[in-house]
Amino acid sequence: HFLSRDPEKRCAELTRFLVREILESSPQDIMEANEETFFLRHHLQNVYRHFNYSLNRALRNAFPGEVPPWFNSRTAANYWETPQNRAEAVRWLVEERLGIDPAALHAANINRTDFAANGLSYMFNTFYNSVSRALQEAYPDRHPWEYGKVPLEFWDEQQSALAVQWVVGQKGWAVEDLPRMVAEGHFHRKTFSELGLATLFEKVFSRNLYRAVNCAWPGRFQPWEFGRVPGEYWQEPGQLFGAGRWIAEKEGFSEGDIVPAIRQKRFTLSHLKGYSIGAALRRFCGDSLEKIFAPLFWREARRVRQDEKLMRKAVRLKRRQGIRNVLDYLLHGFFVHDARLAEQRQRRQVERIEQRIRRRLRDEDRSDKSS
Repeated sequence: HFLSRDPEKRCAELTRFLVREILESSPQDIMEANEETFFLRHHLQNVYRHFNYSLNRALRNAFPGEVPPWFNSRTAANYWETPQNRAEAVRWLVEERLGIDPAALHAANINRTDFAANGLSYMFNTFYNSVSRALQEAYPDRHPWEYGKVPLEFWDEQQSALAVQWVVGQKGWAVEDLPRMVAEGHFHRKTFSELGLATLFEKVFSRNLYRAVNCAWPGRFQPWEFGRVPGEYWQEPGQLFGAGRWIAEKEGFSEGDIVPAIRQKRFTLSHLKGYSIGAALRRFCGDSLEKIFAPLFWREARRVRQDEKLMRKAVRLKRRQGIRNVLDYLLHGFFVHDARLAEQRQRRQVERIEQRIRRRLRDEDRSDKSS
């Protein structure tokens, strides 16, 4: 008898010859047809009998790794208790049967009917009863929102930030290009809904792109880079100054150079025109750069007052020195040496004050000339 010796090997040879050479087919196509009389019709009933009349087992013997044990066939009672077997079946369903790229799970509409239609109803109902749980076990490296909807309470600050970063990564955008993506109409509300994150954008970020981006990259951008800001925004202390300083930096003016540049007409209202917030700044500052940069002008005024105070102190100290020279000699007599040392210390103090003021004035003068 042909199959009496090394039956598995000989059954495999016969089956492969039939499927590949005679029928020019594939084991997947044979299993798809699920024809119980397949081997009988092709006069290979002995092969069929050897595998206890299981089409699946006979084909798996001939084509190892090409036919999963659950495909149109019953599995052992404890087969699905192994997580690896379940995960393999879910991946087979997703990638081979449904043709879904794992990277596109967020856009897929997989339901329990898909499991039932592919012979995985028992596994699904017994171990999952939830599509998202099944996908999570099969693809543990994916984010929870890629498996399906997540509850609103899931979106804490960390998860929200990760989701926004994931959205930008899915789009292939560089972070620094996000304001441009908004300006060109590529980054908007639908960006989130297309990736299954409409609830996150609407409920957590209140449909505000800046809030979403600032959650993912705190402090990296300004609100006006992602659309209009409400009028009340400019009523808050410091907002005008912050926006003006941002424009000044873009125009190449350091904070220390802003006040001199305004006075020398190197930094004017015309510099605001090239920015989306320029009109709002002019409106709320009354066309006055001094109002926008009031904190810097106040700072300079305080410094001038301090310099004047120091100069007055230096003058007073100098006036006292002449008087003290005579008094020290008359009053201290033999201790005149100690008195002179005290006088020298006082003189050095005056000189330091004067040098400090002159140095600052000289630096400012040099800065004005270089500009």
